[in-house]
Formats: sequence, structure tokens, C-alpha cells
Amino acid sequence: MPPAPARRASMPRLAWLIGPALVAGVAYLDPGNVASNMTAGARYGYLLVWVVVLGNVMAWLIQYLSAKLGIVTGRSLPETLGLRIRSKWGRRAYWLQAELVAMATDIAEVIGGAVALNLLFGVPLLWGGVITGTVSITLLLI
Repeated sequence: MPPAPARRASMPRLAWLIGPALVAGVAYLDPGNVASNMTAGARYGYLLVWVVVLGNVMAWLIQYLSAKLGIVTGRSLPETLGLRIRSKWGRRAYWLQAELVAMATDIAEVIGGAVALNLLFGVPLLWGGVITGTVSITLLLI
């Protein structure tokens, strides 16, 4: 009996696969990102649009590949790397890099909140950062 011919993925199936990537790509827009993009747009016109487009495409691609990895292996990226990286120092270096990325993201969120409070209510940036940080820590503690 000859093998069954390979079937092409239908469009609805592909749409289901890219869904989480699109949601995550849009969900990462925070107040700081929006404020920065608006300021850059007001200052430079369409000169920096490629940065926003490329950032969205990269976020979509990473989320899409992460979703595929999870579907195929049943594991997240850190779990997969934990199994594949044999060296204890390699795993620690990866952990440190991930923590630094998370901290940079958190700093961007606090700055974004400060900029948003400044634009909306005229709160000075330093106090806006303190307010945003305090609210974030309080929500995490709750």
C-alpha cells in the first residue's frame, strides 16, 4: 500500500497557530512604548516607523516559535534549555541573562508609567516613577 500523500495545512489551521503570537505581539504595548512611539513620531515623522514594525514582527515570530515548541514538546523554552544545557554554569548564565532581560522590561514599564502619569496629569517624572513602582509592588504583594 503506497504512503498517504502529504496534506497541506489549511488556512484556518494556520490561523489557529498564529493567534497566540498576534495576541502577545499586541499585548506588549505598554504606556512607555506608546509614549515613546508618539514622541518619536511627532519629532521624526515616519522615519522611525520601521523600528515599530520590526519590533512587532520579531515579537510575533518569537511567540509563534515558542507556541510551536510548546505544542510539539509539551515543555516551555526554559524547561527545554534546562534539559539541553549540560553545564551548571551554562544554566546559571542563561538564568542571569533572563533575569537581566526581565529587569530591563520592568524598568521600561516603570518609566512608561511615569511618562503616562506625566502626560495625563502633569506628575513629575520622578514622582510618577515612585507611584508606578509602589503600585506595582503593592499589586504583586496582594
